[in-house]
Amino acid sequence: MIRGNARHAIIKSMVALLEVEKFDYITIKQICAESGVHRSTFYAHFEDKYQLMDTIQSYHMRKYHRLMQYTKNLIEGNPLATVKQRLLQVFRLLFKYMYRFKTYFMGLVLTQSQYKLVRDYIQFTKEGYSSILEALPQLQHTTYFIDYTVGGQLAIIYSWLSGDCKEDSAQMAQILYNNIFKINR
Repeated sequence: MIRGNARHAIIKSMVALLEVEKFDYITIKQICAESGVHRSTFYAHFEDKYQLMDTIQSYHMRKYHRLMQYTKNLIEGNPLATVKQRLLQVFRLLFKYMYRFKTYFMGLVLTQSQYKLVRDYIQFTKEGYSSILEALPQLQHTTYFIDYTVGGQLAIIYSWLSGDCKEDSAQMAQILYNNIFKINR
């Protein structure tokens, strides 16, 4: 197996195992059997399963952080109508991404206790929303509004994942958008 392919196979195997097994109970032996690589190949790529998990989570968090930065750049200096339209597009991208990596997110969010991932997601989202709110008309108590919004957003994502992602990304983006802007709820 080519080096990059082995690494990818190991990562995919860990994601698949997370759907059916708690992280604490997953062994290197299981990961190797699922991915079709030898233990030595696993250890050539990762120190242990914790580093593997950190690698997977870091990958997704970097993508999410970039999305938040992209959102901030799209919004700065634009009128409110443009901001709203672009925010809807960003939500669509978010749900498309989550659907693309549905196995990972369902495994991690629904069956694993990954507090670090949730904490990082909340932090990046708060930072993103803080910069977004700078472009919008002034709100009172923005910190509480952001906490409320992020909590609701997490609940919507959790419900969508636990319902097996039946709604498409456009519909979910519209739901999130409507709830944030308090329209057509």
